[in-house]
Amino acid sequence: MLTFSAQTRTANLTRMAQDPFDVLVIGGGITGAGIALDAAARGLSVALAEKDDFAAGTSGRSSRLVHGGLRYLEHGEFGLVRESLRERGILYRLAPHLVRPVPMYMLAGDLRRRATYRAGLTGYELLAAGRNIGYHKAVRAGQVAAAIPGFGGRSRGFRYFECQVDDARLTIEVARTAQAAGAVLANHARVTGLLGQGRVTGAAVTDEMTGQAFEVRARAVVNATGIWAERVAGLAGGSAGMQLRPSKGVHLVFAPGAVRTTAAVVAPSAARDGRYIFIVPWEDRVYAGTTDTPYRGDLDDPGVEEADRDYILAAVAGLFPGVTGNDVVASWAGLRPLLGQDDAGDAKSSDLSRKHAVFSGPFGLYTITGGKLTTYRAMAEELVDRVAADLGGAGPCRTREIPLGLHGPAAAAVRLARDEVTRLGLPPRTAVRLVRRYGDDWRQATQLIGEDRPLGEPVADGLPVLRVEVALARSREMALTDEDVYVRRTRLTTLGLTPSAGSRRE
Repeated sequence: MLTFSAQTRTANLTRMAQDPFDVLVIGGGITGAGIALDAAARGLSVALAEKDDFAAGTSGRSSRLVHGGLRYLEHGEFGLVRESLRERGILYRLAPHLVRPVPMYMLAGDLRRRATYRAGLTGYELLAAGRNIGYHKAVRAGQVAAAIPGFGGRSRGFRYFECQVDDARLTIEVARTAQAAGAVLANHARVTGLLGQGRVTGAAVTDEMTGQAFEVRARAVVNATGIWAERVAGLAGGSAGMQLRPSKGVHLVFAPGAVRTTAAVVAPSAARDGRYIFIVPWEDRVYAGTTDTPYRGDLDDPGVEEADRDYILAAVAGLFPGVTGNDVVASWAGLRPLLGQDDAGDAKSSDLSRKHAVFSGPFGLYTITGGKLTTYRAMAEELVDRVAADLGGAGPCRTREIPLGLHGPAAAAVRLARDEVTRLGLPPRTAVRLVRRYGDDWRQATQLIGEDRPLGEPVADGLPVLRVEVALARSREMALTDEDVYVRRTRLTTLGLTPSAGSRRE
């Protein structure tokens, strides 16, 4: 098992202060981690500094779906949909334990709506060009009722497939893979300034855990900070012409049994604004979202407002009668780094493109922002292509073939893990959970349980999270604070468990 702990971080910070690098990446979200992996795999020396924690921002607050963006077809963004579907297929192959198919149901009681949905799904699958997770199928009312027993009506519809992922865990796995490829990464390491006169030659960094300040020297600096991209670019004297228009996305988590469904549901907004809400099973709960509203508040701590809750609740209650705000046990809010356009005017944030963009300048600084979770690998490839061309001496992109934590089929790993957990006297479902969370490292998880049997028990009655997961968060995943553990590594906050005093809830 790759050690990726507080001790790893300390050693990495020492190296950052002492060694020059080819590339310094600022930002430890999915894009920054992907860039670190891509660059390191090409033979470049890479450092990464993240001011908070890996996936603490947008990358840990998404809808937890790896998808092509069916609704983007309405805006004619066929290229983005095609790219997203291609990347969905690549991620499913590279991380089958983390990126898993989930059936999605779209209800359509009238003939006109069924014709519209059928045409959209057919075009969607054609754009996938053979990389489909599964093909859409018309479903009868009885099949809908079986899959969605809590549905308060009777309707026909369609079933199609996307992929589900714990976005924060995917980010951690990419970061760990980058470390294994030779990159040095540190969370809770804030960039406070950029170095150089006329060209950017590195950054001033402060260790947020100790207050110690130091400098990192690099031939190229990459600003992969998402919604903070303008601020970081401003440290070099400008924002490189970007126009970020943050959009807030809120999700609600419902108590076990409150929303009875075995499949994800695409529900039309009750506001009749043309938007849809995803209602998705997660562990033994269901979450629903998302909103898409312009945001001008604190970038570090977007809140869930009453209007956000009402918007989502109305859509859920429209399909699942009796669901109320009393059934909500947790929530989270994230910000999308959407790129504005000169001619966008007062366009709704939901109408802004999810495409990404790369900005250069001043010399030595590269900024990438926009985009979406699903396309992070392609975004990283484009950015590193540009940096490598300027630096010279780097090989081609290799990230299409680098596994993200699991070598071989997930089913084979589960079979092996099941034998081991049975020997330990644990229920068979433990094998599935350990493989889905740790890939090849399920062996280390079971070894720890064998050495300390209480680690195989839940952290709290009625919750699926095991004590071994808390231990691995610190030894395997560079979790330093209670919030790192509760919010991102184990997702205990989205299961309704509040972390200890002083930690911020999602």
